[in-house]
Amino acid sequence: MSPALASALQEALDAAVHGDPPVTGGVMQIETPDFHWAGAAGMADPDLGDPLRPDDQFQAASITKMITAAALMMLVEDGRLGLDQGIGRHLPGSVLDGLHEGRHVASISPRQLLSHTSGVADYFGDGLADAGGRLPFVGLMLEEPDRLWGPLDLLDWTRRNLRPHVAPGQGWHYADTGYVLAGLLIERLAGMPLHEVFRERMFAPLGMAHTYMLHREPARPVAPGRAVARASVGEVAYGTSRSVSADWGGGGLVTTAGDLSRFLRAFVAGAIFRRAATRTEMLRWIPTGERGVQYGLGVRRFVLDQLGLPGMGELWGHTGFLKSFMLYWPARDLTLCGTLNQSAAAGAFSRLRPAPALVPATLVVLDRHLGGHSGGRAA
Repeated sequence: MSPALASALQEALDAAVHGDPPVTGGVMQIETPDFHWAGAAGMADPDLGDPLRPDDQFQAASITKMITAAALMMLVEDGRLGLDQGIGRHLPGSVLDGLHEGRHVASISPRQLLSHTSGVADYFGDGLADAGGRLPFVGLMLEEPDRLWGPLDLLDWTRRNLRPHVAPGQGWHYADTGYVLAGLLIERLAGMPLHEVFRERMFAPLGMAHTYMLHREPARPVAPGRAVARASVGEVAYGTSRSVSADWGGGGLVTTAGDLSRFLRAFVAGAIFRRAATRTEMLRWIPTGERGVQYGLGVRRFVLDQLGLPGMGELWGHTGFLKSFMLYWPARDLTLCGTLNQSAAAGAFSRLRPAPALVPATLVVLDRHLGGHSGGRAA
């Protein structure tokens, strides 16, 4: 990598962290078969005056969904369940009843859970906000910060407080609840906790030594005494309370940019599954109703032509509400992984706009320094 490109990438990260309004800190790692760059800006914990490092851990948030989807697809590949068979074959009525109307809930398929087409309500994002703008479940998390949420608790709260949206397969609605059900399916079929399935099937084989499920297993720090970088939701610290255990199969991992890059490069290279057709199934896109954004099975696709970056192709991977990202750019065979560690970061790049946002700015920098648009290779 040229010094000029490295400097320009650091400037893009600095601009995102010190923008208007500023955020506490951010990390980003970029890899192709030809070069590697990692950078950090801002603070890991402003109260301690601790600078953020490129290898620091952060909360993955909804990036977790792609890993949960991969784990479930491994079981599909093993013949343990059918991608289009009803989940009522494997999960009992005590788990499923009340999450959808009539017999719909037992007929929901793994495909519909992973693609957000099951029609179930989203315990995180649905319901009427209060006068302060807080959604019901988020408000409960703040009111009961010491509560440890299990997956069955989350389903029980959902059935008591929310209603389903549409019949299974009849519309797209983002729902963390579907990934709670996916996690329970994985546990039922694998015979072990979800985090142990992750470690056995992906984290250990891929060398993801610093990724773990928050509040479910011991921490795996990058260095003795080194804490996870402090995330924020507005002005509120996020991740220090037990109530964040409500992030599970849909968002409960702590990770590093390097570990995410290991996972995504392995996914791109076809090293996660035994058969290429399994990955191909995850990359079958459906519309989400948002311009330029499509969804597969636990994977988001951003069509860059429709998002103000003509001629640059697409990105796919996943993003999280703490402005975490794990994205692949086929035109350059390039991965971008990292976070801004703040839900309200300016230039929220989960939707890749407005233009000053970190990911679009980084793509422009890379495109300029690497010599214009490239056909690359489609994974």
